[in-house]
Amino acid sequence: MELASTETENLAQTLSREMKAPTEIGSKPESHIKRIAMPPGWKLEERDEEKLLDAPRRKKATIELNDADSFVDYIKRHGSLNSSTIWCIANYKAGDVKFTGILNDHGEDKDAAAWRDHKASFSPEFSEEWNRWVGKNKQPFNQPDFASFIEENLKDIASVDGSPTGAQMLEMALTFEANQDMRFKSAIRLQSGGVQMSFTQDDDAQTIQKMQVFDRFSIGLQVFWNGDAYRIDARLRYRVRDGKLTFWFELIRQDKVLEDATSTLIGQIKEKTGTPFFFGNPFANS
Repeated sequence: MELASTETENLAQTLSREMKAPTEIGSKPESHIKRIAMPPGWKLEERDEEKLLDAPRRKKATIELNDADSFVDYIKRHGSLNSSTIWCIANYKAGDVKFTGILNDHGEDKDAAAWRDHKASFSPEFSEEWNRWVGKNKQPFNQPDFASFIEENLKDIASVDGSPTGAQMLEMALTFEANQDMRFKSAIRLQSGGVQMSFTQDDDAQTIQKMQVFDRFSIGLQVFWNGDAYRIDARLRYRVRDGKLTFWFELIRQDKVLEDATSTLIGQIKEKTGTPFFFGNPFANS
């Protein structure tokens, strides 16, 4: 019996040595990084039971706002001048604008770090009118499609000196539609800057109809929903192929218009929040 008891004790000691708790090595009292040696076949599990507390230990969130006022109100509600920042990424050529507010950002104290994980973002929504005109920029139209597009968006055409009025553009568009079955014959540039085009019916070469086409026209539209309206000039272009006309328009520096509208929005956000403002990607190296 004594021999059996001794063997049992030896076995227990051996198992105890092989299954001892993980050993913590290479750590320092002031360090948050700890290195742990795990026995073969063991795994280390992490459990965060913060959800069992009455309240989270700190604020953190990632949200998206739908308009500028909501973005401003959220920044003011949860942020502070000492620990919050607002960032703007603006690619005007690509038509991409986005604002990001970091409510728990690093402050001015170089030795005080923050988690930077309470974030609010806002991408201003473009107006329907902006999407229509920019979406069709430099896209070819046949005659009936061009006439239809002008009629559907007639209210956006601005009456300014040196540019056709909405009524004149509509008349031109209807003339295009009326001549869609005619063959293009010639185009003469006028002193006024427009172009006079001649069409002829295939069965009557002597029947020539003329219409005046404008080189340029102007549109006025909101860039962002509920934002200010801006003027954009456009060039009217055409190409003749197999006796048929193809039309398109080219917006002139719409990127500068977008930049101006964004600058207005930036000014409003800065004024209403008073929060430090930066241009760039706040998480470029994350």
